[in-house]
Amino acid sequence: MKTEPFWWESARPEPTGAVLPDNASDVLIIGGGYTGLSAALTLAKRGQQVTLLDAEMPGFGASSRNGGMIGNLLKPGLSGLIDAYGVETGCAIYKEALASVDFIAQRITEEGIECDLALNGRFYPAVLEKHLAPMTRDFEIRKKYLDIPEEIVGPRDYGEDVDSPGYKGGLRQHHTGGLHPAKYVKGLTAAAARAGVRIVAPLRAEEIGRASDGFTVKTAKGVLKGRSLLLATNGYGGALSPYLQKRIFPVNSTMMATEELSENLVASLFPTKRMITDTRKMLSYYRPSPDGRRVLLGARPTIFPAPPEVQAKSLKKTLAAIFPQLGEFAVSHVWSGNVAYDFAAMPTIGQHDGIYYAMGYCGSGVAMSGYLGHKAALKILGDAEGETAFDDLPFEERFYYSGKPWFLTPAMIGYRLRDYFGF
Repeated sequence: MKTEPFWWESARPEPTGAVLPDNASDVLIIGGGYTGLSAALTLAKRGQQVTLLDAEMPGFGASSRNGGMIGNLLKPGLSGLIDAYGVETGCAIYKEALASVDFIAQRITEEGIECDLALNGRFYPAVLEKHLAPMTRDFEIRKKYLDIPEEIVGPRDYGEDVDSPGYKGGLRQHHTGGLHPAKYVKGLTAAAARAGVRIVAPLRAEEIGRASDGFTVKTAKGVLKGRSLLLATNGYGGALSPYLQKRIFPVNSTMMATEELSENLVASLFPTKRMITDTRKMLSYYRPSPDGRRVLLGARPTIFPAPPEVQAKSLKKTLAAIFPQLGEFAVSHVWSGNVAYDFAAMPTIGQHDGIYYAMGYCGSGVAMSGYLGHKAALKILGDAEGETAFDDLPFEERFYYSGKPWFLTPAMIGYRLRDYFGF
């Protein structure tokens, strides 16, 4: 069993070999995942000199470790957004999520990125009967205000989505889908480099400073200067920005891949190859691999830190409960990575003390991260097209959080108990 991402078998992150520029850049970007690379690409195509740093290789973090699922459901749901912000703003926020799916598809096409993009849709199965009712209510609200190709299906009607017994129905989407995340980030890296972005990785940003005409970033190899600065670190920012550290918290997620299976077996489990995300509090997300030879599943398998072998055992048990047909198959890969949340459970984009940022995708960042990276780039350029419905939303801190998310452990214990007892 390998303890690195299955995705790296065909698209391993690599050092760039670029050196620090002698002169000041128009824009410095810290973070070489989807957000930073997308922003860099947009800026470079608009004539900006861009230098991007990543502490590891481009895409080494969540961008090459995630499930590769392209979605548009925001955590609060449209009903929650309307309750919090009213109909106009709530719908505007939700439309940003819809736009992110169109954006990623367009960028992949424009840049000729080969990443197994397939917009076959996604299914959200209801694990309990009571899960279906709020799902249906939010669906009806979206149907009232937005034109989205999706439908609610009952317990006898989801067979085309997944061959797993016991679900109570769910939400079927037709306009989302999946890709190969490591191929996608590798393609974005190549596109940014072609556009003239200087990508220096691995090289850690150690400290941010001020200069008369912009910002400085201290590294082990010297100091970088830039007129503008974008932080695109998401779940890997650490203490680099105390402002963001108090508002963004990393959450670990783990994935596994089965050994190679027969294509017929995988096709029988996922007849339409849709992505699947269930409704548990400690949710599971799973899908067929792009080549149709494996099943990939992600979750938070253990409440406390555990060795990969223990995590793999837990994930295999979860997979066997979903697909009894796979109970005897081995795990070939298990790996982990950080997603990032904020206290509103929504993506955030903005500027603080002159420093731009975009992050906090709450586990649904494959489409939104590149989209908001692009929007952040437009903000840096002063382009009105950079405006988003996320602008000026509250970005709150909590008195009990200063960088170590201690509250995640009791929260996960509570979620596990609620899943176990069905409440």
